[in-house]
Amino acid sequence: SFGFTVNHDKLLQLGLPQPKKWEDLASEVFAMEPPAVGTADPTKSTSNTRIFEIILQAFGWEEGWRILTLMAANARIYDASDAVREGVIAGEIAVGTTIDFYGYIAMKANPACEYVVPSGQSIVNADPIALVKNAPHKEAAQAFILWVLSPEGQKIWLDPSINRMPINPEVFNTPEGKQRSDLKKAYDSLESVSAIPFNDTLALETEVTMQYYFKATLVDTHDLLHSVWIQLVEAKKSGKITDEQFESLKNKLTELLTFKDPRTGQTVKFTLEWAKENNEYVKKNPDDYLRIWRTAAEQKYNEVLNELKSITG
Repeated sequence: SFGFTVNHDKLLQLGLPQPKKWEDLASEVFAMEPPAVGTADPTKSTSNTRIFEIILQAFGWEEGWRILTLMAANARIYDASDAVREGVIAGEIAVGTTIDFYGYIAMKANPACEYVVPSGQSIVNADPIALVKNAPHKEAAQAFILWVLSPEGQKIWLDPSINRMPINPEVFNTPEGKQRSDLKKAYDSLESVSAIPFNDTLALETEVTMQYYFKATLVDTHDLLHSVWIQLVEAKKSGKITDEQFESLKNKLTELLTFKDPRTGQTVKFTLEWAKENNEYVKKNPDDYLRIWRTAAEQKYNEVLNELKSITG
């Protein structure tokens, strides 16, 4: 599964509520300096790539990007997914986006940590195992599969250095399983989690454009985005702007870019359809788009900042 890991001690220290949904990580409540949220550059993290794809499918393309933009604005962006996990364990951040077993590792390393799956906003699936067609040693292969699925085979996942969720609950009745009450609790909690229908084909069709758009607009320009967002939230808190002005500027900050496509010379918007149609081309020519998206994002953030300053004086 995919979710986020929280450090309850850090949440308490910062006076932050327990996040339960993806949009909680994008909330103005988590707008802090230094950042209390952690996530990773999707061009350097396959698990965070999948997390961002889940958010885009759970909320839809446009709203999903608004959430990703504000989540990034609230976050410290790491170069690797395990660095996010370590940041939560050490209390550098209060919450970080993680795959499940990174959350379990964090819980084992620091009892103040808890892995959370946003119910109705994520996916829960199993690692596959299969018998190859025309396998030369079919009976041995079938025996191996049966062993893997047995309590004896499932005990491998309980090793603290592996910390993966077993598929067979009978493993928790073994001596080794009885020592992993933390994993048993996590296993039981998954039974009540409502998962979204996830379209793997759609994720693959837009994966490269998603990764590079995120990098250009949310990673490479992060310092400016974070600064503008913090100033916007502070202006609302101090009463310098109204709630309506805040929402208007927030919408401008998070809207999808319109840019001149270097491939066609036409002005286009970063829609789902455009991302699908141009995924392979962006994969072959990433630098062209990184440069254009980076420049367009900086211009948008500065426009929001200038409008904010024109209101507050």
